[in-house]
Amino acid sequence: MIKILLVDDQQLIVEAWKTLLNSRPDFNVVKTASNLEDAISDAKVYRPDIVLLDINLKGDESGFDVCEQLINQMPKTKVIGLSLHDKVSIVQKFISKGASGYLTKNVHPSELILAIDTVAAGNTYICKEIQEKFAQQMFVSENGGSSKELTITEIEVLKLLAQGLTSKEIADQTFVSPRTVETHRHNILKKLDLPNTAKLISWALHNGYLE
Repeated sequence: MIKILLVDDQQLIVEAWKTLLNSRPDFNVVKTASNLEDAISDAKVYRPDIVLLDINLKGDESGFDVCEQLINQMPKTKVIGLSLHDKVSIVQKFISKGASGYLTKNVHPSELILAIDTVAAGNTYICKEIQEKFAQQMFVSENGGSSKELTITEIEVLKLLAQGLTSKEIADQTFVSPRTVETHRHNILKKLDLPNTAKLISWALHNGYLE
């Protein structure tokens, strides 16, 4: 049984998605919350496997902050961001906070279910709408445009580099070869026009990818 906490301040969405998710025999929406404070307290009580988190809730704290708090306090809980925003940079920043997925509110119900299944299995899921935008962005970059946006994989490598891990250690954690990690590191430095890893980490801190 996959326990789900649904956090959104739009009641119609909450009720519709709750009904949809509870129709699956292996899903259980254990609680719904409409604000960030309740999201944290409810997560501590119900210990959900998945938190579906609207990143644009009203309040003093952003969805980015709450995502980080949830993951730091409950490492086994996975967070999937929900938003009307479809900007690649926002998605990348949210994933850099430790989230395991991101969906726009335009997704088809079947994709919502797919995302939960994928994340519950230990993988990352980004909705197709965002994937298409990312592909378009990469196409522009590869054909003469300029982009300093990091891919999801590059963000993961960046965070591990910031922890002081070697290429081999990163490779072991990400299930790729050390050579692939080195390629990612080289591509990140080239993309950002930075001379070394120290400058890269400084850049990442300044741009909100690291705390």
